[in-house]
Amino acid sequence: MLVITRTNSFEAAHFLPKVHEKHKCRRVHGHSYELRAEIKGTVDDKGWILDTAQLDSIFTTIHKQLDHQTLNEVEGLENPTTENLAVWCWTRFNKCLGDNPRVDGIAITIRESPRSTAYYDGP
Repeated sequence: MLVITRTNSFEAAHFLPKVHEKHKCRRVHGHSYELRAEIKGTVDDKGWILDTAQLDSIFTTIHKQLDHQTLNEVEGLENPTTENLAVWCWTRFNKCLGDNPRVDGIAITIRESPRSTAYYDGP
């Protein structure tokens, strides 16, 4: 089994509405997010799990939805914790790649700061 990875980034603001009202993350603030997709799979006769242009296309769609936005205003991200953002991104990658017979798994890592990441590899 092989794993390929692709990384992209976006800038976005958010706030966490479910934390205590004095918590610093309750206020609007921003991050330079890094989104990393890991695709596990088997190689085809071209030597690929899949063409990375497919990954770039998914990244482009996600980037258009999230870059320079307030994440709380994006459908499905009303409580945009790093964990929820990882699941949200995984869902989009899985929708596009989940039926590919060579793809055996998808994992998403969201890095919101050098010290804070969330990793999700599906239900």
